[in-house]
Amino acid sequence: MIIEKKYDHAVEILRFTVKEDLVEKFIAHDHEIWTKELAKVDGFISKDVWINKNKPGEITTVIYWETLEKWKSINHKILEETDTLFNTLIGKGNFSLEGLHENNDYYRVLNTIKIAE
Repeated sequence: MIIEKKYDHAVEILRFTVKEDLVEKFIAHDHEIWTKELAKVDGFISKDVWINKNKPGEITTVIYWETLEKWKSINHKILEETDTLFNTLIGKGNFSLEGLHENNDYYRVLNTIKIAE
């Protein structure tokens, strides 16, 4: 059986390049600091964290938001405080960030799930 769900969710895509020996630490702190803080925000739906086995140190996060408006209405002071804490724990210069969503407008429109019968 296949289930299809249609959506109109805004999608934030971030690609990080992290020093290889810090990947596990990065993922753990990202969850404890960023994901838990974002989960408090009205409009947050979910977050995926992907690693690229062919490019050690490459981490991609995909964050789903109910609407672009709710995503963009996040309190900037909270973002700055969260970013400062994260950078302190990981260490500035130990990773770089590319916002793939910047200058692009990604929306999740369909999710297809295969369920064993």
